Amino acid sequence: MNKPVQGNIAIVGQGLMGLTSALRLLEAGFAVTLFSKEPFEQTNSMSAGAYWWPHRTYPMDRVASWAKTTYDEYVKQSADADSGVFFEQHLRFCLDPDDSAYVLDIVDQWERVDGADYGVPCAEAFRVNVPVIDVPIFMTQLKQRVAAANAAFVTRTIESPDSLFPEFDLVVNCTGVEARDFVHDEEVFPIRGQVVRVARPEGLRRSTRIYQKDDRFTLVLPRTHDVILGGTAQEGDWDRHERATDTAAILSRCGELVPEIKDANVLGTAVGLRPGRHAVRLELDTTTSGQPVVHNYGHGGGGYTVAWGCADEVVMLVRGVKKVSGHQNGL
Repeated sequence: MNKPVQGNIAIVGQGLMGLTSALRLLEAGFAVTLFSKEPFEQTNSMSAGAYWWPHRTYPMDRVASWAKTTYDEYVKQSADADSGVFFEQHLRFCLDPDDSAYVLDIVDQWERVDGADYGVPCAEAFRVNVPVIDVPIFMTQLKQRVAAANAAFVTRTIESPDSLFPEFDLVVNCTGVEARDFVHDEEVFPIRGQVVRVARPEGLRRSTRIYQKDDRFTLVLPRTHDVILGGTAQEGDWDRHERATDTAAILSRCGELVPEIKDANVLGTAVGLRPGRHAVRLELDTTTSGQPVVHNYGHGGGGYTVAWGCADEVVMLVRGVKKVSGHQNGL
């Protein structure tokens, strides 16, 4: 990355959206500083499973485009055995119509199956190969890549985008559910997700998901060294503490779905707040004082499904800003 610096960018948020946006901007020749009010390990992105499939992420046409770009990126990254990205078989049983099944048009391998053959009678079911993202491995490597490209990291609360001018030429807002306060967006809301992490039984490889339109999120997701059991999808709930009742319900549902994990040792729990919104906010905006801000938040439970496509669009929007803070910066 020996390109000349084109402009000085502040990114607020160092979760998945902040880091992917940072890497793409660095590759395009911009100087980047990432701000976060909490340590990297405590970001919502670190509590995810995760696998490639949109969950409460809208609108469909934009999501499909971002998801395709992200899928293709994961194909490339999966060639590196240490990337934390790998492709695995995924069984999806739809008790309710799945409004995100349109992404089957993107994947390379999938087929319809009869859920009753697996003990889950349902209207429709799929067996599909999807990217699985082992979050602790993937995110750690992603941050290392960003740091190696000379990004700066600052742990500090930023009250508003305006407070970062004139030090920076442009702000990228990747605050997730915190955008409700950061830019006073009342349309963003939390979707509380609690998961349980258990030891991985030998031989368990494919993931299994039961889809239904309520606050349950039944998922068994094997990773490299453990298995993520999900979960919850509780809208409007800001509580990031574990709830014993949720843990017990998750273990019960997942054990019934995949008996191999019934006796697995429980390694821990995690709670994150997915940033729900009627539509992802990815657009160029201005602050109250007329300064440029690119918003990239509101991805629901589909952040790992659309991140790289959104990051590419962030770069496009930043490049579209011709004049920043009265200086010609090549933006």
